[in-house]
Amino acid sequence: MAVVCMIAGCGVNPMLSVYDDDAKIASSSNTYNIMNYEQVQSDLHFTASVEKMEGMDTIWVFDAEEDTEVDITYQLNVSSGKMKLVWINPEKEVSVIVECDSEMEDSVQETLHIKKGNNRIKIVAGENTQFDIDFTISHGGLKELG
Repeated sequence: MAVVCMIAGCGVNPMLSVYDDDAKIASSSNTYNIMNYEQVQSDLHFTASVEKMEGMDTIWVFDAEEDTEVDITYQLNVSSGKMKLVWINPEKEVSVIVECDSEMEDSVQETLHIKKGNNRIKIVAGENTQFDIDFTISHGGLKELG
């Protein structure tokens, strides 16, 4: 019986089930495996270079007092795997800002129409994802990876 449990447990990585599961992504928790990363955060600008990540982590939170617009600029360079930036609104609805499995040639600027209440942006990474991110946002508070 112990041999069967060991075999059944081999190769099972709970982080991999997160990528396509909006209910897990919308949760207030973060769950990830992350290895060898560097990050710099100043004011509302965030950069990170990550050798390997799987799962999800919150990088931005904003408790909006009213509906408002938030400007973001981002550039992703994914060397392996896949990742996405998602916005979770106060109703815990998940919207994909960008999904990427390669290098973006240019940075992208866009405006999010934020709803009153708790808003978050998470990085969600698939299996063995290696990436660099450069992210700037006009309101709210940035969080560190890990």
